Amino acid sequence: MATITESIGTQGFELVDNRIAEILVEEIANQQALQSYDDDVAVFSERIIPFDKSEDVAITVAFREADYDGFTTKDSQGNCIYFIDIFTSGVGDSEVTASESARLKLFRYIGLIRYILSSGKFLTLGFPPGLIGGKYLKKITLDTDYSNFGNHSNYDGSNIRFARIMFVVRVQENQLLWDGVALQGNNSKITYENSAYGTKLIFNN
Repeated sequence: MATITESIGTQGFELVDNRIAEILVEEIANQQALQSYDDDVAVFSERIIPFDKSEDVAITVAFREADYDGFTTKDSQGNCIYFIDIFTSGVGDSEVTASESARLKLFRYIGLIRYILSSGKFLTLGFPPGLIGGKYLKKITLDTDYSNFGNHSNYDGSNIRFARIMFVVRVQENQLLWDGVALQGNNSKITYENSAYGTKLIFNN
């Protein structure tokens, strides 16, 4: 018989992950309308497929890690780090080179995302009070360190640029208090078996 009988819902770190992407979709679309940007922007959640040169602007939000403190049996607070990765491709014309086109787009969306996520209008990212204990944009790094097209953007022949924004959100995680049960000894429904990968626990329902 399982000890945890309540249904475990979506955790705070995942709710925040989804909400960041949702905010960026809506607010970037609004800025494109306000400022007449005609870039083809796509926002993704946890994308792992590499950026293709046929794409224009791709933004992906990914949960990186959480560092928890303030532990109790009821809750804990975690500094959750999210990566917002921005890829842009450039097309040259008589007025601007392809590399400059990619750079201008990259800086445009770095600036938009920095402003959006730093805005006091999203103090709790739209969540009711209690889930978010603060947020801040920690770092912006360009493709010199992170580009998967080489360790410097000058090595890229496809006119693709990349930037990573590190965004930190303090997230409250909760769980029900445990009433406790008498210690019954070993659960006979669980057996231990040797496998090629080590000792494996088998639940015999």
